[in-house]
Amino acid sequence: MKLQQSTRIIMASLAAGALILPLASCGAGGNADKIKLSYLSWNNEQASKPFIDEFEKENPDISIDFSYSPPTPEYIQTLQTRLVGNQAPDVFVITSENKADLMNNHYVKDLTDEPFMKNIAQANKDFVTRDGKVYGMSTSSWASGIVYNKDLLKKAGTQEVPKTWDDFLAACAKLKKAGVTPYLETVADGRSRIPDAFTGAKFAKDGTDVTSLASKSRQTPGEDEKQAIKEWMKLYDQNLVTRDTVGMSADDVKTQFVNGQVAMICTGPWDFSTFQQAKGLNWGYAQMPALSSDYEPYSQGSPSPGLAIYSKLSGDRLKAAEKFLAFMSGKWALKQQSRNGDAVTATAFDSKVVGQYEDVYTKNVKTGKYFLMNNFYKKPDVFETATKAETQQLVQGKISADQWAKNVDAKMASAQ
Repeated sequence: MKLQQSTRIIMASLAAGALILPLASCGAGGNADKIKLSYLSWNNEQASKPFIDEFEKENPDISIDFSYSPPTPEYIQTLQTRLVGNQAPDVFVITSENKADLMNNHYVKDLTDEPFMKNIAQANKDFVTRDGKVYGMSTSSWASGIVYNKDLLKKAGTQEVPKTWDDFLAACAKLKKAGVTPYLETVADGRSRIPDAFTGAKFAKDGTDVTSLASKSRQTPGEDEKQAIKEWMKLYDQNLVTRDTVGMSADDVKTQFVNGQVAMICTGPWDFSTFQQAKGLNWGYAQMPALSSDYEPYSQGSPSPGLAIYSKLSGDRLKAAEKFLAFMSGKWALKQQSRNGDAVTATAFDSKVVGQYEDVYTKNVKTGKYFLMNNFYKKPDVFETATKAETQQLVQGKISADQWAKNVDAKMASAQ
């Protein structure tokens, strides 16, 4: 997953009931004596070809049989069709939406002790871990933060985004008193990013093993995030953000920030290019405020999807798959990922990121101090839909935070 949410170029033909694009140059003439390794990616040919070309150059005895299906529902359906049809790719993508199914059905090889996993960051391993075993290799991550207009903050005598939530609320009050809209966010396109950051910090302080949450028979993400939701709702309870903003889209919020109409918003690095191109915008990017001084400053964020190896591989094809993952976690591939805009988290590598992102990249992305609820509970699609609907009701004042938690957990229970 790239940090930038750019439109992917879809070059595909119909196969296995979904969009698949084979890379024409792979598996062509002259490869009869080579080991053929099949690879199903959701990065298109343009993005994947440099990696494949370099890998085949370094491993002339291996030929990559590449195919493409776009993320996310199309890819998952394509992969599922191939797995149940005994046409499994040797290497494929594992992510939050399909990892439970892949692990439950034993489709993915245990990579825990593979040499190429030694430099993979712990948070990236946790993302694809169950019962202490790691089933994918993820090499980059993203983390959200507070984008702020430096000139507007100065109007309220503030130089930077406060470090704790209470201080952040106080700064918002000062900005509002000075006639500046302090903060905006979207709940029309999804839930706020702030509660996930608070919940991640709470889990870290409590020593919660987040990799075990999806294994619990009763899924309670609503109850688990209730404290964070109550803290976040102070923005609305204190009228620092008005409830009539419930219908604002992420694009609406971004436009108001670019036009200098709001001091702070919460987003991620996919929006940096917009801010960089905005004439006269004096902006910065800060860590999200900590829940309190008793907690570390966490962010909402996530590892990128990982690469997995089909569990039934053996012999030369298994060795070829392991070589491919070793290559994808090696210096050449990490440099290429970084050039493509990914924030690499491998322990022996640092990405070059834009200056505004450096602090969050160093303190959150590289350290794994980020959290995304969807990644660690069953049925992430149900959770996303439930929280979006219930959060809109909450912001409008139609339900309480306690009712929000009960409703979310009831919807999760009905989907199990």
